[in-house]
Amino acid sequence: DKQVRRMLQDEKSQALVDNFAGQWLELRNLNKAAPDPVKFPKFDEELRTAMRRETDHFFTALMRQDRSVLDLIDADYTFVNERLANHYGMDGVDGDEFREVKITDNRRGGVLTHASILTLTSNPTRTSPVKRGKWILENILGTPPPPPPPGVEELMEEEETELLGTLRERMEQHREDPSCAVCHRKMDVLGFGFENFDGIGSWRDRDGRFEIDPSGKLPGDRVFRSPSELRVLLKDEQRDQFVRCIAEKMLTYAVGRGLESYDRCAVDEIVEAMESNEYRFSALVMAVVKSEPFRLR
Repeated sequence: DKQVRRMLQDEKSQALVDNFAGQWLELRNLNKAAPDPVKFPKFDEELRTAMRRETDHFFTALMRQDRSVLDLIDADYTFVNERLANHYGMDGVDGDEFREVKITDNRRGGVLTHASILTLTSNPTRTSPVKRGKWILENILGTPPPPPPPGVEELMEEEETELLGTLRERMEQHREDPSCAVCHRKMDVLGFGFENFDGIGSWRDRDGRFEIDPSGKLPGDRVFRSPSELRVLLKDEQRDQFVRCIAEKMLTYAVGRGLESYDRCAVDEIVEAMESNEYRFSALVMAVVKSEPFRLR
């Protein structure tokens, strides 16, 4: 335990942020994101870098200050510099240096509302509720959907699609195919919960001439009406899924292989250790280090 705590405080632990967080949260895909310069003229390389640094700083604080991993879903703080603060509509932040700020409204909280994640899960010209929903299922809830069936047509991007209604209405038309509906019901409801954030993570109340509708219903008739209410549902009512997901992701990273059915007991023990220690980041790492898959060949 003493060695694990020492190593987490060492500057070399930054590799855990760069590599584990980069792989798990798919942050490396942010480098490939290419928002349309006409649709999103404010996006540039400086903003891209600031987006990535916010998430890196957030994960570093989680690790070094031994905070709860549940903060990844919802938290009342983040890290911004002047450029990113302006992008978010935050006042009182000057200069290029990143600093921790208290979130004073309920629009943002946790990595789900970081511009980095919102941008890498969008299309070049618009948001993608499917990509955002799929990202949450895979990386937060640990329940990745199967690949789409062959021959499925994507939504048209041409401007005339606006005549068919809002993006939500067009997606509902797309879901009329029964082979698509099963998975899209799960993905789309999560993605539309964050539709108030545009393709580069700025807050908006309207999409063109249409009012944004971020409401939805999760399994078990759990209704939400805003991104903040969805985050609360994910943090409180789907906590077990998230904790198991991050335990599996960290163990996979630690042993350098995919998990097998016989690793289930080890994952159970890691989850129990986290639950007994207020979901602290150190509890996650210590439980992985002490697990049989990590210690034994």
